[in-house]
Amino acid sequence: MRSLRALVSTPLNRANTLVVAVALVVAVTFPLFADEPMIGVGFVALVFAMRNLTWNIAGGFTGLLSLAHASAFGIGAFSVAVLTWGHGINIWLAIAVGILLSAVIGAAVSLVMSRFGVNALFFTLGTLALAVAISGIAATWSVTGGVNGLQNLTTEEGLLHLQWFTDAAPLYYVALVVLVLLTGGVAWMTRRTRFGRSLPFIREDPVLAASMGVAVIRNQAIAMGISMGLTAIPGALIAQYTNFVSYDSVLSVEVGVAMLVGAIIGGSATLAGPIVAGIGIAVLEELLRMFAVSSSNVSSYTQIAYAICVILILRFGGSGIVALWNRLIVRLFGTGRAHDPESETPSGRSTPDRAPAPEVVSEHA
Repeated sequence: MRSLRALVSTPLNRANTLVVAVALVVAVTFPLFADEPMIGVGFVALVFAMRNLTWNIAGGFTGLLSLAHASAFGIGAFSVAVLTWGHGINIWLAIAVGILLSAVIGAAVSLVMSRFGVNALFFTLGTLALAVAISGIAATWSVTGGVNGLQNLTTEEGLLHLQWFTDAAPLYYVALVVLVLLTGGVAWMTRRTRFGRSLPFIREDPVLAASMGVAVIRNQAIAMGISMGLTAIPGALIAQYTNFVSYDSVLSVEVGVAMLVGAIIGGSATLAGPIVAGIGIAVLEELLRMFAVSSSNVSSYTQIAYAICVILILRFGGSGIVALWNRLIVRLFGTGRAHDPESETPSGRSTPDRAPAPEVVSEHA
């Protein structure tokens, strides 16, 4: 009951709760009034939101600005293409393999980078090098189809096979359910677990966090592993939607840049920011196609839009779209905080709000 009351305790909470409720209603009913191509756009928007959200575990909450997540996205897609399309292995098992492989790579990358004590810039460059290397391997390896890629030639349909060739709605609802589950899981992890609550302290000052007993190296590796592992899921879903996978479609550096920039535009270290930005980017790309922009130019125009959004956000002093929205609501309706007698000193003067002391994590916890 206390959590439910918190949803409407302030004007900001009420506004955000209303927006989330409306968004869920629209998302659930969208396939009922949209045609097949628009349902496909909705599915792509959910995939973009999903991969931004999973990237944000490492990038936004932990401060690891990684471009290696493009590899995780591609590994998820190629796990389905190689294991399911090529060898008939059940797709759910193939997705699990993709998650595990991506998670191991993510944790290993973080541990290696920590071992050499690289700073944020070299961490990003190192993950970029990894993404380029994996993309090069896929482009020359016969198992992944080389430059020609892999085509889905299977015919089975249904939830067991996660495939509906002529109807995008079921796959859309699968993506929606997965996005909701991932969002709830990330919210629980970052707010209810000692590990999740330690991530912002690592992001802000790893040295200070370590001095407080936080297992910085271990938690960074776990966050990177979870983040990259979960990023394989949208990769698998997009493979089932397009029924074609190639190194340049799922392993390009542009995929990693889109995740990084999308999360930053929406608001890194927030739950809603990456989702909002992912949906916005998908809608933007569809609008460009509606204006007869060629597919080869859509990516260029999208990157220009990224730059404009980043400049505007910096200009208005925000930390992303969500932060600007929150600031606007507070400015229009105020904070709405009730007077709390317990916050007063014996002299009658109210004391400033103070954040509770962080709960640290021991190296041996």
